[in-house]
Amino acid sequence: WVKPVQGFISTTAAKLVGEFTGTLKSQCCHSCGRGAMAPQAFEKAALQCESSSGSIGSASSSPSSSDSGCGSGDEETEPLSSCQLLRRIAPIAAVSAMMHIFMMLEIHIYMPYLYSRVPCCVSPENMLGAHYDITDPLMIKAMQDEALAHNLTLNVAESGHLAACSLPHFLKTSQLWSFSPRCTNKAFVQQSAQGIMAVMKPTQKLFTFGILPIVGALADSWGRAPVLGLMGGGLMLACGLSALDAFTDAAWGNGLVYVSGCLFGLAFQPKDSILSGAVADLMGDDMVNKGRTFVVLRTVDSALSFFVNIFIYMYLCEHRDSYFLAWMAFGGVALLIVLVVVTCMQETLPQHLRKAVDGHAFIPLYAQGQSIGLVCKDTVLILQAVMAFLFYIYLLGYMTTKTSYLTLIGFKMEEAMLPEILASASVFVLAAVLMPLITQIGIWNMSIIGNLMFAAAYFFAGPFTLLVNMSGPYLAAVMLQNAVLISFPAFQTIVSQRLGPEDQAKGQSAIMAIGTLGAVVGIPFYNQFLFDATSHGLDRAKTPIVSMCLALMCAAIAVAVRRVAWVKQHRADPLDWPSSPTNRPISGDQL
Repeated sequence: WVKPVQGFISTTAAKLVGEFTGTLKSQCCHSCGRGAMAPQAFEKAALQCESSSGSIGSASSSPSSSDSGCGSGDEETEPLSSCQLLRRIAPIAAVSAMMHIFMMLEIHIYMPYLYSRVPCCVSPENMLGAHYDITDPLMIKAMQDEALAHNLTLNVAESGHLAACSLPHFLKTSQLWSFSPRCTNKAFVQQSAQGIMAVMKPTQKLFTFGILPIVGALADSWGRAPVLGLMGGGLMLACGLSALDAFTDAAWGNGLVYVSGCLFGLAFQPKDSILSGAVADLMGDDMVNKGRTFVVLRTVDSALSFFVNIFIYMYLCEHRDSYFLAWMAFGGVALLIVLVVVTCMQETLPQHLRKAVDGHAFIPLYAQGQSIGLVCKDTVLILQAVMAFLFYIYLLGYMTTKTSYLTLIGFKMEEAMLPEILASASVFVLAAVLMPLITQIGIWNMSIIGNLMFAAAYFFAGPFTLLVNMSGPYLAAVMLQNAVLISFPAFQTIVSQRLGPEDQAKGQSAIMAIGTLGAVVGIPFYNQFLFDATSHGLDRAKTPIVSMCLALMCAAIAVAVRRVAWVKQHRADPLDWPSSPTNRPISGDQL
């Protein structure tokens, strides 16, 4: 059934890309007051739109600047067209999309890479205990049938069980394949890989927690582009270390995994904090266009991820024993990030806003204290920080166990990519619908809706899948991707609006650092305590069920954030808040 799904995905993606491109063209032409036009005239009109919106990535161009024919008026009520946004942030969007590939490692290449490193049953030190014996009668029967069909030797003990180390190497195309060329016990391979993840990811998050204030201080002093270039160099080093580990068959233990894993953390919160600062540089206090810009960035991220996921799916279908070539390819992407930053990206931070780097910024605890002090001055930011803490627990906890969870409930390793490919295609549709509706929905409501969509996604991934239908992971992936598209821009915009122009990177870094602490707590909890490769029945869905509960808690906090922001604004200026379409609250009775 995989081939029909592949055909459906490719056909649907082609249609969606065409529809999304057409929507962008029509929005561009409408915003410039030119009406419908022939496709061959679009490029000329787009260039004219660009001329009215300023140079790409230039901090000096005002979001509300107008020319003869392209929007004029109040920047809060006249949002920029999609073509203007895309052209203004093109280099930023390219860097964001390429770094987003490294953010998604856990759901495509990283877990198969960790599986391939696991040895067992080759020496007395790595013999397996009775906990990994096969005792499920249905599983034993499936293994016997598979062994008989392919002339494999399978020894059943007198107790009727299969000893953990007595399993043969099943074919790599079989659902019974262990995912490792050096171990035949699938449950042990999965549990061992999750154990490595339970150490590597918290270490990565502690590393990012320490460098976030340094990154923020450097970005507010040197500018955004130089720091992004350094991050690209760090990702190149991480890919090189991973390639070395794969080439040597993990001859040096897990040390290279932990070091490279820390460096991959540069593509997470540090990158987000700097890109948020760059968007704030370009858009100023314009909440509408700022939110639309973040949506555009997430859409471009998903667009590139869609094509990358297809290539990774085809690569995983080859069931290679080593992932050396894969890491070399990722190293090429990291090199491309550096080249784009150096050759294409103009600096967005105005010279008059740059500040000298305080030497205390290189003392992590002191720097974090200074950054978190910015957050503690605002109740809205405090609640956003609490939400970030819980959010990173449930999101990264589930993401780091997702591949093992899907293979535990019956997916092949490469099939775990199919829901992500479908989900990436679906983002195009929602983005085309969401862009013109942001002013009506409002940033505050987007935050609430996003967390509710996360909760719905985990319901489909867990209880729905095991109790109703195996289509649950596909529905869940679509909901998750679209929840990210809705909630991340809302979160970044809300935080950005509460900070001054000189504190954008540091404030975003402080919120991300608090979220990082949530990941440090949540990832070991999910990988070591919730996930169990030997579980059966509904116990297999413990990770999505816990994430669903935490997502509902975040939705409740988002409601509280909106209410607190309304009260603070109403006290400051009772007549100002209701007049803004982006900040319009619901009444107390409706709440």
